[in-house]
Amino acid sequence: MDIAIVGMAGRFPRARTLEQFWQNLRDGVEAITVFSREELEAAGVDPALLADPRYVPAKGVLEDAELFDAAFFGLSPREAEVLDPQHRLLL
Repeated sequence: MDIAIVGMAGRFPRARTLEQFWQNLRDGVEAITVFSREELEAAGVDPALLADPRYVPAKGVLEDAELFDAAFFGLSPREAEVLDPQHRLLL
């Protein structure tokens, strides 16, 4: 059975465009960022969590994820601050 991708949109780590995303897939680019203990401590990660051998200090980072125009969506700065990051991306 053939499958056709007829449209696509998204935001991806280390890819500002869909073309870059596909190029990264093709080229085997690692898009996961690994953080040092110092970076995680500075970000407020609980030291007990950092000591857990199951904790993985890595994630896919979306560029400019902190940029959000709350006023455009009729939100106060406080509402935007407590809004789930996934919800902000959806908007």
